[in-house]
Amino acid sequence: MRGSRIVQKAIAIAVMVSLMSVTSACFGPFNLTRNVYHWNSGIKGSGEVNEKWMKEIVFFGMIIIPVYMFSALLDAFIFNSIQFWTGDNPVKATDAGSDGATRVVRLGGITMTMVESDWGTTVTYERNGIVERRAVIEASATGYRLIDETGALLAEAEKGQNRSVTFLDRECQVVGRWTGDQLIALVGKTQD
Repeated sequence: MRGSRIVQKAIAIAVMVSLMSVTSACFGPFNLTRNVYHWNSGIKGSGEVNEKWMKEIVFFGMIIIPVYMFSALLDAFIFNSIQFWTGDNPVKATDAGSDGATRVVRLGGITMTMVESDWGTTVTYERNGIVERRAVIEASATGYRLIDETGALLAEAEKGQNRSVTFLDRECQVVGRWTGDQLIALVGKTQD
């Protein structure tokens, strides 16, 4: 009987702590998510794909790889809570390059650097100054590829006829396919 009361109190405390963290983190600046969005909005097009479609292809790739979901969750439950309780958000973005081709995002000891070049965008993930992961988004003959630091394919977006896009995982299995009309409907824009 006494053991069940302790369990009930522990559950009640866990529920209260969960509600406190959720209610304090529901509103905030979402700096990490904004930084990811800002980086995505700075993507440039190539000769075959105009800038608008390149941004959308990268956007869908970052939804499939859940970059936006993880950044929003980190913001909601950790960084916005830290700002609520301390008044200071640990996520700050700075432009490292004068040409706007380099973005640096710092999260305490974690640093993400995104460098755009003529052949692709390199994303580097560092923890306490040590590079832990690096990937490149590069143009291919059929679309765009996400390649890890060893040269292994992580994901690919293939352009098809009539502005369609097919997303493939590392095993070249289709994980999503959208026609040009579906893409236009998803972004809620009219065709240029």
